[in-house]
Amino acid sequence: MPDRPSSAVPRIFTAVLAGASLPMALLVPLWITAGRMLFGVEGHLVSIFALTAGPVLAVLMLAAAVKITAAAAARRPFGAPLKTSLLLLANYVLAGAFGFFVPDFGTPQAGSVFSALAGPEVLGYSAALANPFGIATLMVTVAVLVTALRARPEPAGRQQAARL
Repeated sequence: MPDRPSSAVPRIFTAVLAGASLPMALLVPLWITAGRMLFGVEGHLVSIFALTAGPVLAVLMLAAAVKITAAAAARRPFGAPLKTSLLLLANYVLAGAFGFFVPDFGTPQAGSVFSALAGPEVLGYSAALANPFGIATLMVTVAVLVTALRARPEPAGRQQAARL
């Protein structure tokens, strides 16, 4: 049984996620690396992440996004498999949460987006939540890459049968 949504909403969902995978592969690492700066929070972690976590995450996500986009373009209608789309969505949500909670340090403007919005007294909560979100983000990023690399192209006959 093919992994192809039958109704319009899931088809739109899988097409949007496949189409967004390339730009999100750049925006997500940028958010994690320097998104705090949009909220006036800045510290040493921006430069550390710019040299370490940001590029690693960008390479992993770009490799997956290229494979996902190429496979989605070969499918009719355009879109990633539903499982891949759900993994992509989970990756974006987890990475968004990580960038929201990761605390920066070393300057008077240190903190997290969460502490910038809710007050400095929640900085401890930010640190406690950032670690699991960061680990989960990396794990799901690797899962997306493995899923994208292991995906087999769908035979042309199956694509035509799925359209009928």
